[in-house]
Amino acid sequence: MESRLKILIALTSLVIIIVLSTIGLAYFEGWSAFTALWVTMATITTTGYGDLVPLTYHGRVFALIIMVCGIGLMTYTLLTFFTHLVEGQVSRIMRRDKTMEAIKRLDNHIIVCGAGRVGSNVAHVLLGEKAPFVLVDNDEEKVAEMEEAGHLVYLGDASLDEVLIHLGIKRARGVVAALPDDAYNVYVTLSARDLNPNLKIVARAEKPETIEKLHRAGANKVISPTQTGGYQLAMAMLKPVTVDLVDTLFTFAHQQLQLEELLVTETSPLANQELRGIFGKEVQGVRVIAIIRNNEVLMNIHGNDRVLPGDTMILIGSRTALEQIEFYS
Repeated sequence: MESRLKILIALTSLVIIIVLSTIGLAYFEGWSAFTALWVTMATITTTGYGDLVPLTYHGRVFALIIMVCGIGLMTYTLLTFFTHLVEGQVSRIMRRDKTMEAIKRLDNHIIVCGAGRVGSNVAHVLLGEKAPFVLVDNDEEKVAEMEEAGHLVYLGDASLDEVLIHLGIKRARGVVAALPDDAYNVYVTLSARDLNPNLKIVARAEKPETIEKLHRAGANKVISPTQTGGYQLAMAMLKPVTVDLVDTLFTFAHQQLQLEELLVTETSPLANQELRGIFGKEVQGVRVIAIIRNNEVLMNIHGNDRVLPGDTMILIGSRTALEQIEFYS
């Protein structure tokens, strides 16, 4: 910002000198405006064609002033401009190196492809959920905006294998394909699934006919913002209280009530334990409302039911209480 201000001041001063010189030489030498401008530019650029020179005493004195001020100001303007270019290039290189170092430290992270309206909202939610992630987009303006917002962003084409590899896709837990073009989301899904078969891939689809293609490409879940938005609008009209409750449960900023899911692994202290008192006395206010087992949702659960390795428990409680259960994952 400071270097841009210097360039603006230098250019403004240079324009003022050129205008004053043109007016002065036209006045003292009786030249036309174009002739005076020609001599001015030949003087301050040190070209010195010599085809036209001031002949009057006052014109030569005025030309001497222009030589000193104009040439100095022209030199300063050029130096300021090139310094800005060099500093910008160095800054971009340093910022890119810093970004790559941060990406190398990521593990079990999420790669969000697309930093537009959908991608930026995904990043906002992931940041609130304290989930490690990196954004990628090939639009420099969007990347700059996301960097200013404090997100980790990489400038590149997410549909290219080498870009996904740079983003640590083989260490990642998932990919969100949130690009505005369905074809690119299909490319990203295909590439991501090929590079890491164990990824969880959530993809965006604008057209209904793309949903099945994304599933075939390897997406675990496909979200259509248009269809989802239409459904929510209709439900908000027909069942406003229910929609408000669901919105509350899925809003990360809400502290009183939230939903969370917890995968029970083989090494989890919860494996093969009964539901009653499963979290111990240190975790209060968390309830198990469902268990997903072998792609089936078990809703009618009891205190003496056991949690098995591979189960996913759906929990409800305050955000503070839910944050305490990370130990059990």
